[in-house]
Amino acid sequence: MTLFWKLNTSLAALYGAVCVGGAAALMHLWQSSLTGSQLAVLLSAGFILTLHCLALLVLGAAENLQQKSPWLSRLVALAFHLGSCGFVVTLVGGVFGWSLHFGQLAPLSGQLLIISWLLLALSPWIRK
Repeated sequence: MTLFWKLNTSLAALYGAVCVGGAAALMHLWQSSLTGSQLAVLLSAGFILTLHCLALLVLGAAENLQQKSPWLSRLVALAFHLGSCGFVVTLVGGVFGWSLHFGQLAPLSGQLLIISWLLLALSPWIRK
């Protein structure tokens, strides 16, 4: 396993830990202090991170894809990382008023995630 895929697996596992910890904190610490719309945004961010955590783990295990098209599998993984982080940080930052909140980053990150999924869908048809 190359350094890139080791880092991919480690980051995906950290995303999983953040999902579990975030869900616990949401239910035990913040639930009563959030409005319905804030709760919906946080749940959406958690769902997106969880989904892409699993996608990154599957992508890392997709040895066939890595062998057939190593540049594309790396591009998809990198886009998943950037899109997931940008989307989640923007949504959570907006709810909590973080200075790192950039309103236009969420749509761009969401589009990056969609493009990543489409690239992954094309990957079986692309050769080295």
